[in-house]
Amino acid sequence: MSKLKEALDHHQIAYGIFSALKDPAIIEILGYAGYDFAVIDLEHSTVDLSTMEHMIRAAQVVNITSVVRTPQEDYGTILRAVEAGADAVMVPHLTSKEQAEKIVAMAKYQPIGQRGLDASTRVAQFGGTNVNLEDHMRKQNERLLIIGMIEDAEAVLNLEDIVTAKGLDLLFIGPSDLSASFGYPGQVTHPVVREAIQEVIDKANKAGVKVGIPAFKPNQVKEVIDMGVSYLTTPAVEASFLTQSLKTHLESVKR
Repeated sequence: MSKLKEALDHHQIAYGIFSALKDPAIIEILGYAGYDFAVIDLEHSTVDLSTMEHMIRAAQVVNITSVVRTPQEDYGTILRAVEAGADAVMVPHLTSKEQAEKIVAMAKYQPIGQRGLDASTRVAQFGGTNVNLEDHMRKQNERLLIIGMIEDAEAVLNLEDIVTAKGLDLLFIGPSDLSASFGYPGQVTHPVVREAIQEVIDKANKAGVKVGIPAFKPNQVKEVIDMGVSYLTTPAVEASFLTQSLKTHLESVKR
């Protein structure tokens, strides 16, 4: 069981971070630092599929949950991520129940979905251990988490329907895109945006679907936990944190 899934199953807050830097060593560092999960970002970075696989491999070394954020609801990318061994897939801009069901069908084997069968892939140990296909399908369906990102006003309107999609495990709120969708780009603390975020959290929790969100600054962690989230990324992206930390350090030694 992945660290993210284990933490959520035990009603513990899980901590993660988005990884945009194209080096598996970053994932190892995050694991050694004690993070529960790392989101390997294929949407807003230039990470390719080969590097993604190495990052997943690094995650397994340090026992950190590998979440692959795909660029879109693309079968080719989703399939390659799960065949490479990702513990979870995160798909941006989920806006409807039908879309959620389509994503689940891409990532999960029958009887839940329609994922293609291949016992020679990395997640099937390259077919070298006489993998029982039926057991493999069952285990993969059990372990793989499907995460939909709520980033649009349309999704907020459709949320009560979205959370009924069978096989959709978690939601993750993208405040920046959500704020833009409501007409307040970048204003993630605007009352309209905050109300929408709280509405998503409340409705999802009522339906038994746990929700995550970024905490951009340390003082936001308690705030979002109090709002009802079960997992979060903090800081949001490792690249930004590294840049800001180095800048702060350099400024301090130049004084």
